[in-house]
Amino acid sequence: MIKLCIRWAIILSLLTTISGCATPGDRSDQSDVMIVAIEPEDIVSREADIPARAKIEVTDIRKEAELERTTIGGVSMGRISLEPPEAELIREIVEAKADILLASWPDTQAPPTILCGIRIFEIETPATVVYWDINTNIELVLRVDGEDRIISGAATERTWVWPTQTIIERVTNEALKQLAGELEIALEELLRLPSE
Repeated sequence: MIKLCIRWAIILSLLTTISGCATPGDRSDQSDVMIVAIEPEDIVSREADIPARAKIEVTDIRKEAELERTTIGGVSMGRISLEPPEAELIREIVEAKADILLASWPDTQAPPTILCGIRIFEIETPATVVYWDINTNIELVLRVDGEDRIISGAATERTWVWPTQTIIERVTNEALKQLAGELEIALEELLRLPSE
């Protein structure tokens, strides 16, 4: 039984490596792009009657901003593209959370601008002979009136099949929900009314 499992693992490994080598190397080719749709409303729900008051400025400060599926040996299986793109997605999530908190502010009090830097937004699919791990790691730095907070979210799922769009979407949603929990705490600290 063990020999049979090892034999199948080797066959699977060879097939994945061969299919990975067949991936086009030209980054301009859109056929190797997996679109992963994320709904910001699934991360942060906002009441319809809450006014949009938050002023958010998002800056992508990542050293590397490419999301990619890989197989054994780091061989590319194609790029991952989030819809909406990372900066827009983060802006919508931060804006929704901030608007909820700013709803308690008096209309006469102008809210401060929230600066948000995307330090890390990675989706990785490292593989072994037997499985893939789908990892999403996100780290943001928030600044309001010279005060900073660093927040993060991470999620991982192991699969013994192909790293599908559904799995990548699920893992990314989980990391974003974790990030949203930290975001709420950070914004409560950063968006205190000046009189508090």
